This record gives sequence, C-alpha cells and structure tokens, in this order.
Amino acid sequence: MGDMDDYEREKRETARERERYEREARRRQVILWVSVVLGVLLLAGSLMFLLPAWSRYQDRQEAANVVLVNELKIRQTQQLVQVENQKAEIRVAEANGIAESQKIINATLTDRYLQHEAIEAQLKMANSPNHTQIYIPVGTNGIPLVKTVE
Repeated sequence: MGDMDDYEREKRETARERERYEREARRRQVILWVSVVLGVLLLAGSLMFLLPAWSRYQDRQEAANVVLVNELKIRQTQQLVQVENQKAEIRVAEANGIAESQKIINATLTDRYLQHEAIEAQLKMANSPNHTQIYIPVGTNGIPLVKTVE
C-alpha cells in the first residue's frame, strides 16, 4: 500500500506543479497583454502630441498647393486672353481685307460691267438644257428682271 500512497502523492504533486505552471503562464500572458496595451497607449499618447504639429504642416502644405493652383489658373487665364486677342486681330485683319476688296470692286463695278455680266448669264442659261427662266430687259441699263416660269 505504500507504493500506492507514494504514487498518489506524486500524482498530486505533479497536478500542483502543472497548476502552478499554468498559473504562471497565465500571469505571464496577462503581463504581456498589459505591456502591449500600455505600450500602445503610450505610443498613442506620444502621437497625440505630434498630431497638432502634423496638422499645422498639412495646413501649410495645403495653403501652398492652393497658391500654386491659383498661379496656374492665372497663367491659364492670361493665355486665354492672349488667344482671344489674337482671334480678334485675325477678325480685324479679315474685315480690313474685305473692306479693301469691296473698295476695289466698287471702283471697277460699272453699269456696263453689270450689263456684260447679265448678258453672259443669259447666254449660259440659254444654252442649258434645263432652261426655265425668261429674261426681260428693263430699265435704262438693260439689266433684266428674272422671273421663273412655272
């Protein structure tokens, strides 16, 4: 029976050692988690002191970006103004060309020339197979009135 008592005692001691080991392991685990949580809190606390500085830095960067964007918009607007001025210069040049050509045409446009052009148009129409107009010369210059025959 002595062997049985020794065996039971040894079994109890082993169970106690196992319980002690498990308690120690749980205690270490709790200490580890507490350390991690405290470390995170300390890190977060130290970051909280950095956030205002970071916020000021971001505000300065955003303000600098706004300035750069505005400068680009100003340059773009200046270019658009230059383009519109050039377009206006082109229109003025075209108008001057048209006015000059009208002066030349008006200087050479005589009643005789108009009469010649009217006669040429009549000849072309007379030779056309689809000729359906009748020309009646009227007025002192002989330029015809045009009427479509239905």
